[in-house]
Amino acid sequence: MDNRKRHSQLVADFVSGYAKGWDMAVKECYRNELDIKYTERKKNKQSFWEWTQGPYFSFAEGHLFYDTPKAYGKWEQAIKVIKIACQITSATPTILDRNTNLIEGIVNFTIYKPDEKLTFLKAVKNYKLSQKEFVNFLKTGVLHD
Repeated sequence: MDNRKRHSQLVADFVSGYAKGWDMAVKECYRNELDIKYTERKKNKQSFWEWTQGPYFSFAEGHLFYDTPKAYGKWEQAIKVIKIACQITSATPTILDRNTNLIEGIVNFTIYKPDEKLTFLKAVKNYKLSQKEFVNFLKTGVLHD
């Protein structure tokens, strides 16, 4: 991997296990999918480690996100506070091709909202975004029809 393309300005700052300020509750365990890695760096011939950001987003089929960390508690309480959820139905990661061109991955996902009785989540709409656009959606909650 080309470390020169990695930088120290991260797309997410994790606080209490979740991406701080994001619209969707993205857990810290998704660092790898966000291409946030603990990387050895050198400055003045001295080695040090720091979190770095790369362009290779890799969210995959089955990943599920809610708009609140409270969704990960008991379902009877969770369903009362969830406004929106999304689950990835298929995806391809962002990669480099043979000519070292960045090929943007694609994410197909379904948006879910609670039913009227607050007992289950019902599918509302399907979307197809690039991996980068999907990260922006997780961050902002904004989807364009």
